[in-house]
Amino acid sequence: MRRPTPYLTNVGLTNVGLTNVGPTITGLTIAGLLLTASMPAMAATITVADLAPNDLVVTEYLANPIGISDTSGEYFEVYNTTLNDIDLAGLVVRDDGSNAFTVTALVVTAGGFAVFANSDGAALGLTPSYVYGGAMSLTNGDDEIGLYRPDDALINKVVYSDGDSFGAGVAHELDVLSASLPSVTAGPAAGSNFVAATAMLNLGNFGSPGAAGNTLLAAPAVPLPAGVWLLSSALAVLAWRRKRINGVINGVRVKTSRADLRVT
Repeated sequence: MRRPTPYLTNVGLTNVGLTNVGPTITGLTIAGLLLTASMPAMAATITVADLAPNDLVVTEYLANPIGISDTSGEYFEVYNTTLNDIDLAGLVVRDDGSNAFTVTALVVTAGGFAVFANSDGAALGLTPSYVYGGAMSLTNGDDEIGLYRPDDALINKVVYSDGDSFGAGVAHELDVLSASLPSVTAGPAAGSNFVAATAMLNLGNFGSPGAAGNTLLAAPAVPLPAGVWLLSSALAVLAWRRKRINGVINGVRVKTSRADLRVT
């Protein structure tokens, strides 16, 4: 079956903006030129049940803060390696013992970070994405941080044998995030997956919660959204504004019969 070719319609002079941004993006205006086309928007938000190993990865943790109690200053960070936003409701976080909690409501954007903390983070100068309170403790000795789907399938897990391998107050940051990363990663005392944080936090602590810090993100690039596709089409039309056009621009068939590019 031949796939239908999208058409541009309604070229005129308007203000700059996007129109009807929802399941589809149907219009873009730029420099007074309105382009209208029907095309899919970015992929829909996926759920925890959809996740495969390493779709979420633990990229940082601080188990032994200084200047504040462990019960008020511990945190860990996860990174969304997919090209979709992820609704984390139902994500189970646990160690191999009795510590566990289930995320109730949180969305992490494609290629974005989420920070989980046992307090509001104010003392360290950070704003966590999710506060789990006393449901979990990151011990200063050996411990685990595991991310699981509701059916108990493993997404990613960090196993460490020294919670402050680089010294008290220094967070552990994943060295390299790449396609070859195993779903179970080892802390610095047991392997070479993590390095010391160097960005300063409050009270003499070091970490980069919510940012890459010293982690090299060697992940695939996120494709251009639909709005950028429309923008490229608009620029192409502007380049030929004074010409009669009967052809295809960036996959969109454009037919004009007047110099002002009023599409028929």
